[in-house]
Amino acid sequence: MREIITSVKKSLFVVILLVVFSTYLSLYTVALHIVAARHIYEDPDSKVVSWRTGPSGSLFPWPKEPGMLEVLTKLNEVDLVIYRYLVKTLALVGFSILLWVAAGVSIFKVRVK
Repeated sequence: MREIITSVKKSLFVVILLVVFSTYLSLYTVALHIVAARHIYEDPDSKVVSWRTGPSGSLFPWPKEPGMLEVLTKLNEVDLVIYRYLVKTLALVGFSILLWVAAGVSIFKVRVK
């Protein structure tokens, strides 16, 4: 009996962690895509990625909109990697969906026990 309770507690802890992390990642993904769509400009000819206004914003640790001055400012290296590999490829959206699926499967497993 004690083993079953310990197993359920561990499973419940995993479910809670997955739901919390999935929620955070989903909110971050939505905020990231909103900031990127509104404020990031990619020159189609030179492929230079810039903020449309300055001072520049940030995509990490939480998306922050840039200032109101009309000037193109380059993205820093971290923001450029996030934009190119997570926003443009929709990898973060896929990862967020995958985490929600894992959370759902975990909830179902705990419920079945």
